[in-house]
Amino acid sequence: MAVIDRTQGSPSTAAARRDRPRHGRSILVSIAYFIVPLAVLVALWQLATALWPSPFFPQPSAIGQNLVRLLFGGEQLVTPVFTGDFLTTVGRMLAGYALGAAWGIVIGTAMGLSRASRETVTPIVEFLRSIPATATLPLFIILLGGGDDMRVIFIAYGVSWFVLINTAAGVGSIHRTMLDLGKVFKVSPVRRLFSIILPAASPKIFAGLRIASTAALLLAIVSEFILATNGIGFQLIQAQGRFQLLDMWSWMLALALLGLLLNSLLDLVEGRVLSWHRLSRQKI
Repeated sequence: MAVIDRTQGSPSTAAARRDRPRHGRSILVSIAYFIVPLAVLVALWQLATALWPSPFFPQPSAIGQNLVRLLFGGEQLVTPVFTGDFLTTVGRMLAGYALGAAWGIVIGTAMGLSRASRETVTPIVEFLRSIPATATLPLFIILLGGGDDMRVIFIAYGVSWFVLINTAAGVGSIHRTMLDLGKVFKVSPVRRLFSIILPAASPKIFAGLRIASTAALLLAIVSEFILATNGIGFQLIQAQGRFQLLDMWSWMLALALLGLLLNSLLDLVEGRVLSWHRLSRQKI
């Protein structure tokens, strides 16, 4: 009997071993749910463009091959377009996203912790965020010029609203008992912030970060439509002006792949950071 116990390990270990194949199957099912619809869509598109050729809708295979030609190849692994346009847009977007997210979390936390500040600032926030961020681009150009710093600040401005509002809602919804518990045990304010407040509000903060990631990509492209000399948005406008539809579709494909990659990375980080939250919901 003792031999059986040693081979099987503790009950929790045995349960983890039983759940491992089930977890693997769920990952495969999730991947299949993601890939199969896209594969069907691409196949239908390929078939339709093969049966009814149109200069406005190139074949997906041609779009993919052209994108590879634009970004990769030559004497080096990547082309100058990859470093000068693709990576430039990614850099601007990530810088604006990080700046806007940090700003949104700081201001949102301050709003969530203080009811007086929340009631005072909320009308201003609601008024300013009602203005579409894309409509404020001319103002940013007038104030900051047409350089990279303007684009980064413009992206940060548009991104910050999503994070700010979700952070304020998350912090404001923390039960008063949790905050009072920290005070009773004389936990320092800084430790309360990082061990109680931000973890408790993290599900809503991540919801804001997820929406903001899509907005960051959108705003990065829009900011490159005007007064830009490089970037994916600049290449899109150039391709549209020259009627190079294959290049235009290829850059749109690059944006789709970039958005999917960002969303997957954020989903991975969220899964790691909020694993406790998902387990608590499963128990409920």
